[in-house]
Amino acid sequence: MEKKKYEVVIADVEMAILSDEREDFVMRLVGDLDQKIRKITLSSKRCSKMDAALLVALDTAGEKLKADKRIRNLEAQIGLYDANLRRLREENAKLKEAMLTAQTTDVTETPLEDVEVEDDSDAEQLNMTEPSPTETEENVPAEEEKKEEEKETEEPAAVSRGDKLRQIESLLRGKNNG
Repeated sequence: MEKKKYEVVIADVEMAILSDEREDFVMRLVGDLDQKIRKITLSSKRCSKMDAALLVALDTAGEKLKADKRIRNLEAQIGLYDANLRRLREENAKLKEAMLTAQTTDVTETPLEDVEVEDDSDAEQLNMTEPSPTETEENVPAEEEKKEEEKETEEPAAVSRGDKLRQIESLLRGKNNG
């Protein structure tokens, strides 16, 4: 950007300055500086304009140092956040991969001997017990409704186990029919 010449007045002192900044930015800086110097000279009768300008320069330099330190701290924080974000994204990708692997594992590869049945209610749910002669196909919908009601009242861990049992049951039915 090309430098421009600006005629300004700061604390009743006229001067020309060169800057590559826009005019509105330069005029804002000049106005802020002029206001700070005037405030100091009005509050202390023994303070000259030169003394006030030096005090404003010291104050501005102190603010800049503090701002630079804060910027460095924020940049360091951002670096930590970026490192944590990368680590969490990697962990998330690994977990997704593990979930996909677990979902794609073929349940049919599990030998029937490895399936444990803890009590008769599980065996009945798996339809591994012999149906009584009085049971007919008409009773099946009622049993399905009963299973749905039981599913709604079970704890989340039990629901997961129940889902696994239903998967095994459907696989067994497929083998029996096929």
